[in-house]
Amino acid sequence: MTFTATIVAQVQSTKPDALWAIATTLSTQVQNPAGANAFIALPDNGRIEVEIAKFGESLPLTIDVVDTRGQAEARASAQDVLDLLEQSAGWQVDHLHD
Repeated sequence: MTFTATIVAQVQSTKPDALWAIATTLSTQVQNPAGANAFIALPDNGRIEVEIAKFGESLPLTIDVVDTRGQAEARASAQDVLDLLEQSAGWQVDHLHD
């Protein structure tokens, strides 16, 4: 079973660029970067996945932080990622929800 917490950011980016920016902020690498299911691995079998607005849709960019340990752990990991993105990448993050 997996648990997900979602970060909503007002960022205009492609999926590869967003994943690269997040990976750089976390000092890690994107897994399967050329594939449709690219992600960033987190400790304890967690992962970060990115969804972007489709053609004709408005922002936001959504960042799903997935954790196998539980919802509280997913949310805590997402909060850590959110804080780093705001501080290091300067992204405007609207909210975090699970």
